[in-house]
Amino acid sequence: MKRIKTIITTDVEVDDMNSLIHLCLYLNEFDLLGVIYTSSQYHFLGDGVHTLGEVNPNYRTSGNIGLQRPRTWFTTDPDGKDLKEFRPFEKGWIEKLWMNQYAEAYPNLIKHDSRYPSPEYLLSITKYGNIEFEGDVRFDTEGSDFIKEILLNDDENPIYLQSWGGVNTIVRALLSIYETYHDTDKWDDVYGKVIKKTRLSGVFNYIGQDSSYLTNRINELYPDLILLRPEFFYGGYRYNDLADEEYRYMFQSEWMLNNIHLNNGPLMSEYHLYGDGKYVQGEPDIYQFGINSTMDFGKPDVPPKQYEKYTFLGEGDSNNYIPLISFGLRGLENYEYGTLLGRLNVFGKEAEVHEDDIKKGPFTRSYQEDWAARARWCVCDYEHANHAPVVKLSEYDINAEAGQSVTVKAAVSDPDGDDVTLSWEFYSNFSHYRGNEKLKLISDGSSVTVKLPADAEKGDWFSMILRARDNNERPMTTYGQAIIHII
Repeated sequence: MKRIKTIITTDVEVDDMNSLIHLCLYLNEFDLLGVIYTSSQYHFLGDGVHTLGEVNPNYRTSGNIGLQRPRTWFTTDPDGKDLKEFRPFEKGWIEKLWMNQYAEAYPNLIKHDSRYPSPEYLLSITKYGNIEFEGDVRFDTEGSDFIKEILLNDDENPIYLQSWGGVNTIVRALLSIYETYHDTDKWDDVYGKVIKKTRLSGVFNYIGQDSSYLTNRINELYPDLILLRPEFFYGGYRYNDLADEEYRYMFQSEWMLNNIHLNNGPLMSEYHLYGDGKYVQGEPDIYQFGINSTMDFGKPDVPPKQYEKYTFLGEGDSNNYIPLISFGLRGLENYEYGTLLGRLNVFGKEAEVHEDDIKKGPFTRSYQEDWAARARWCVCDYEHANHAPVVKLSEYDINAEAGQSVTVKAAVSDPDGDDVTLSWEFYSNFSHYRGNEKLKLISDGSSVTVKLPADAEKGDWFSMILRARDNNERPMTTYGQAIIHII
């Protein structure tokens, strides 16, 4: 199976830092082509000459007025036009992560999977995009040129562009392509290539963490561009309060300390938690969560809250990369088959959302457990850490008729010789069934027999998912997903 290709753009807020640190453990799972600094309505560095209003009169930042407590203003700061910088992030932070904390973990990580990229490679793909002002697309940059080059090369595989900050560097790349080719006889071919390859996440309703997508009419210049968002979310600020009660403890201080922060080397100890003493360069005091342990966005319906030291802080942008990690799910073959974060909804073509399924967050526990197991990879040899079971199904796509019984068998092994607990379930959210009957399952663990509803129609499909979880101190789970198609 070809590895997914992706590019990340980030404004390096603390939640982005956490997302990137967490991502380090999964760099073996996909092909990371680039990490690009960009600006946003929350963070921009300025150019030492201009003001925000001079560069982007359509800015969205709440500016300095949004930093006041108590807060009385909740929309765009009218004085934001005079800002020459705002909460500037630390240039070089990503490079230091690669060459220090990641570099120290790397010799151990490759003992578990040789596909982990080297620190030198990661350094070579780290670029600077349009960082001067929110929504700034005045000129091409190293980062926008890099995106442009990737989108126009001869590799026809999809490129997942992740917007963790403002979308402006991606917009600059798309504008540059348009300006270069629109009035030439190559435009139709170039347009077709860009549409075929580009998958953009982190931009909903054409708005990311700036308005540059709409302001520059990208929705009109590229009306067929695919914008994705997951069906449910992971790890945003205050997720430690909002996660399902069943696994909420996995975001509290005791779990975070024992499984992630302690005894897993400098990469995991770099991960930001409430009250951990870390200071983030460029941030005002109210957003120094490592110092004050308090979440206070100043919203009247969300009162400030003081958190216990070492509680999970947040990963506001991991929603972009988590769906790219398979775990045995097939949601990148067909976005309706589902990923670790549910189906990937295409903007303008959103699939129906089943609220009960979303509320359960069925894969969050597996993801947290996997994180804890991989954290040990940073410091342990292969024989002293856990690794996920291997699952092979007898069939992955089955054609059947309504009312028919279908059997799927699984061959499951574990690299470490652990016992593996197997369970099958029908996942309605990843299926398409227009009838009213209940699906009947009989399973002995290694196989499942499904009695299909008699009222199923041609074009319906049923998603059967095997959960294979090894019995280990730090368990890991692999899924097997069979799709039964009604013909």
